Amino acid sequence: MEEKRQVALLIGAAILIGLSALLFLAVIPSEEHGFSGDLFVESYEVTWKEDGELTERYVYSVQSPDEYRMLFRIWKAPLLYGDTAFGDPHIRLISATAPAGSTTYLKTESGAVHLIDDDSGRVRTLVSDLAYPNEVGIINPGYFSPGEYIVEYTYQMVSPVEYDSDAVHINLLLADEHIPYRHVSITLISDRITDVFTYPPSYEVKKQEGVVVITGSSPSNERIGVEFLMTPDALDSVAGVKRQVEGVREKTESANNSYLLGFLIADLLLIIGKILVVITPFLLLLLYYLYGREKEFTVPEYLSTVPDETMPPWQVNLVFNKDAFTADENGFYATLLDLHRKKKIEIRENQNKKGVTIRLVEVEGDDQYEQRVINFIHLNSDESGVLDTGYFEDVAKRAKSSSADEQIAIRLKENLNDLMSRSDDTVSGRYAVNGRDKPAIILAGAVGYILIGVLAFLLTTDTEGTLVWAIFLGAVVAVQAGIAVALPSTVFGHWKEDYYKRKLEWNSFRRFLSDMSMIKKYSPDDMNMWGIWLIYGTALGVGENVQKAMKELKVDISQSGYYVPTYFWFAGFYSISTFSPPSQGGGGGGFGAGGGFGGGGAGGR
Repeated sequence: MEEKRQVALLIGAAILIGLSALLFLAVIPSEEHGFSGDLFVESYEVTWKEDGELTERYVYSVQSPDEYRMLFRIWKAPLLYGDTAFGDPHIRLISATAPAGSTTYLKTESGAVHLIDDDSGRVRTLVSDLAYPNEVGIINPGYFSPGEYIVEYTYQMVSPVEYDSDAVHINLLLADEHIPYRHVSITLISDRITDVFTYPPSYEVKKQEGVVVITGSSPSNERIGVEFLMTPDALDSVAGVKRQVEGVREKTESANNSYLLGFLIADLLLIIGKILVVITPFLLLLLYYLYGREKEFTVPEYLSTVPDETMPPWQVNLVFNKDAFTADENGFYATLLDLHRKKKIEIRENQNKKGVTIRLVEVEGDDQYEQRVINFIHLNSDESGVLDTGYFEDVAKRAKSSSADEQIAIRLKENLNDLMSRSDDTVSGRYAVNGRDKPAIILAGAVGYILIGVLAFLLTTDTEGTLVWAIFLGAVVAVQAGIAVALPSTVFGHWKEDYYKRKLEWNSFRRFLSDMSMIKKYSPDDMNMWGIWLIYGTALGVGENVQKAMKELKVDISQSGYYVPTYFWFAGFYSISTFSPPSQGGGGGGFGAGGGFGGGGAGGR
């Protein structure tokens, strides 16, 4: 695949991934925040008065028949009924209004069940079995039909009250685990309220004379609450369990500033994530334009001659096969064939067709890599100077039950894999510049962005939904950049001098050897040509295709000093290079959105 085509596919894939992520982001949250499920609250109205009276009005919207027989709200605070004495903060149900055909029930923290206006044994059993502690609701044993159901509750709320000489503080958490609320209206009746903080902060606050009205909507399980400060003279009139705390105003403002900062950070991260997803493909294109563009060269589509026979096969494999800075096992195999051609080693097939034998003829190679291959053969040869690759298979088999052979197999694997996957930046650097560090900067930035998102997720309150999507977008950017990093190192780097032309020539040569119809056009009599094709074709990963053509044309190059490998000649090397050792055994109140007295929310079952 030519470089420009690789870049075009990269940019196209990055754009497609980015647009898909943004579309997913647009569709999924709208579904999560929608109000089209089987059950939601069409309207939630709550009124608070200084004397502790709290009135809730729910309009439940049931969409499916035979699905719900209990419409309820749960409190995360002690819920009482009647004249039971209780000294700690609590909520006491005073009265309830239920639609016709339903019964109001209440289950206290201790598990006591109270039925209002009805005492059916079946209803009591259902409530006792199904309701949670601190739950109030309506029940219809025959299930609610689709439609709207209006329920009103009046409570005496005895909440925690903090105060000092400067302010009185109350924090009400009205819901945090609930079905969606389409319309929310919170009314605070008092002329002593000085400051109001809402959860979530997106709610609209309108202050009128003696009244504060808060409106908004809430998807499922979003925190709904209000925290407010009052003048010091409100202490005598407000109901609650009162506690003197120094610095009430400062603590309230500090907690809410931190809360708002969390939302600001989350929103900012989400915006940055959307921008990064969009611009990353173009940043990659810019990096290619600045660092990766190559000179234009014209080379034949097919090339039958070896572009440079002076270049050792292992270097061809390293520089011109796949990535200019990474070799593979084909360089090792091609070097063995070349050493046989140069009569430095002699390769013969075992009579039992179990691998091959390699006899050292000379102990000095023409370059450092050849010398390392020769040293490996010498180190693993028997007393007669012959390496039998069947030995590798035997060691790999014995290593499964012998710890001594396991250590030998591990050493052999390390040495062989070093030869098969060896990279030499000194050699590669003569031909090309590695450009992977360019997109790696974007990848590192994406990882840093994700870590910031995770940290914000852990440290902030009520921003989880936004931050999850921000982290998701960071992962998308990481994928976009990761694909770029995975491309050949010269895509964002470049070939030195005119070596890009040489790269194209080697590509044309590989293309020629990969095309059986092209190879068959050449005479089977030129043994040297076929032998060179086999060696360099092996280095380029297409040696098997050359062997196939030689077999069909009955070309025998063995008499000309070349070795023609068979399908099992590498079996011993493969068995040891892929060896794996056997597995071894072995309360409420407080300041800020994190507090708040009440909690829970509406639901159905």
